[in-house]
Amino acid sequence: MNKKRLLLIAVVIAGIAGYFVWANFLKTAPSMSRLDADYRVNAVEFYAEFDESEEAANVKYQNKIVEIVGEVEGLDVSEGSLPVITLKTEGFGTVKCTMESQLSSDELNDIQLNSSLVIRGEVQGMLLDVLVGRSIVIEPS
Repeated sequence: MNKKRLLLIAVVIAGIAGYFVWANFLKTAPSMSRLDADYRVNAVEFYAEFDESEEAANVKYQNKIVEIVGEVEGLDVSEGSLPVITLKTEGFGTVKCTMESQLSSDELNDIQLNSSLVIRGEVQGMLLDVLVGRSIVIEPS
C-alpha cells in the first residue's frame, strides 16, 4: 500500500513538473499577426530617432511592437536562416526586419526592391542598423 501511494505521488509530481516546463519554457510567443502595434512609424523617421538618441529610442521602442512603413532596400534569403528585409533610411544604417517565419516563393516574388511595405515586428534595438525581429509583412503600402 505504501509503495502504491509513493508511486502515485511521484507520478503527480512528475506531471506537475512537466506542465510547468511546458508552460514556461516550451510555449512559443504568439504570432505577430495576432498582436496589435504599439507604434506606427516611417522607417526614415524611426531610424532618425535611434540615430539622434539611441538611449531615448530604446526606452520608447525596445521590446515594443511597431508597424514600419518603408521602402525596400534589400532582401536576404540565406539558406537555413529566416529572410531579412532591409528598409531604406537617410542615415548610415538601415532598418533590418528579420521575418517571423520562412516566406513562400510567392511572397518572396511579391517583394520588389524600391517598393513600399508595411512591416510589423518587435524592436530589438540598434547595432549600426535598427533591428526588428519576428516581423511579418502586413501590406504593400
